[in-house]
Amino acid sequence: MKILAFDTSSASGSVALLDNGRLAAEVMAGDAGTHADWLMRTSDSILRSVSCKINEIDLFAMGIGPGSFTGIRVGISTVKGLAWALDRDVAGVSTLKSLALNLRYSGSLVCPVLDARKGELYASLFSFEGDKIETLLHESALPPDELFKFINVEAGGRHTVFLGNGLKVCSEDVKSRVKEASLAPEPLWHIRASNIALLAYEEYGQRTAPASISPVYLRKSEAEIKTS
Repeated sequence: MKILAFDTSSASGSVALLDNGRLAAEVMAGDAGTHADWLMRTSDSILRSVSCKINEIDLFAMGIGPGSFTGIRVGISTVKGLAWALDRDVAGVSTLKSLALNLRYSGSLVCPVLDARKGELYASLFSFEGDKIETLLHESALPPDELFKFINVEAGGRHTVFLGNGLKVCSEDVKSRVKEASLAPEPLWHIRASNIALLAYEEYGQRTAPASISPVYLRKSEAEIKTS
């Protein structure tokens, strides 16, 4: 089974091809620019690099949020268009869960954080035991103080590793206010499409028709707030 996966949930971007559970190709860009321009060009390049045709893809997977409202809309529109044209299913995957997989075998609790603006973070908390993933905090938009209080109680003395672009606004607070915490190196802060593809592969039974996939925003966009 071939899975083509995308992430456009932040300023960075990623496209990956998974072939029967193995990574065949992946491209990551720290600053992808306009996702609408970058995404299809990169997808075509990846498929050509491994001599794979688009009609050989069995499943399309996408990071559906939380994250950049505009980026997520672009990614979901792209996936829907491809899946409809080829009569394929799609899989929507949490961007926070995908980010946490960068540290799947760290032996620590993993807290992915994305900058939600307005003094809040998009965050989750995960525990990994081998291939088992336990969600200790479901994806939320909350102030850093609330996140830190939750982790100090929930972690129970266990070490927690933070990663993600939300650390750009709260890294010093993590160091001073969270017990037994550390920060992952910055190269690990990017969401990888290969992790999105892997989660889609592991959770293949949760695939759906293109019309059913929808973004996870957790709160209203700026445009919705202004018009409400």
